[in-house]
Amino acid sequence: MIQYLNEDEVYRVGICIEEAGLEFYTKMAEKADDQATKRVFRRLARDEEQHLAFFESLDLKTAGGMGSRPAAHDAELSKYVCSLVDGGIFASISQMQKVARAKFNSERALELALQVEKDAVLYYTEAYHANKRKRPREALKRLIDEEKGHVVEISKRLANLRKARAAAAKKIK
Repeated sequence: MIQYLNEDEVYRVGICIEEAGLEFYTKMAEKADDQATKRVFRRLARDEEQHLAFFESLDLKTAGGMGSRPAAHDAELSKYVCSLVDGGIFASISQMQKVARAKFNSERALELALQVEKDAVLYYTEAYHANKRKRPREALKRLIDEEKGHVVEISKRLANLRKARAAAAKKIK
């Protein structure tokens, strides 16, 4: 667990997560072949757009934003941020780009969206615990709650798709 987080790194990673989500969800909404899945992706895209605006309104890049980090810990923090870029959230974001280019598969797209949202919850939770300042903690708590809502929404849609597929398979037999 990290003990501090640089406001600029929180801002940069957060913006990247939200931009990638917005792009992916917009493309998936366009490609979705059923209205329920299309609605889920549209809602997710709209929420990601709001998250971007929310991040920008926080002005996290300024001094006094998320808090400061001790100079002695720069290397450790950089390793943490790099691990996010090399794996975790950004590995899923890389997958999002591949899925967006491929033939549309509702389940695969929703599974990937679910993974990215779970990773975002973990990232924002770490950032929340690393910060002691009231305003950033409130902002991060709001993002965590909204991302958790996305997890629930995606999980429900995925379960409904799987039930429908199972029912269709029974009819064929």
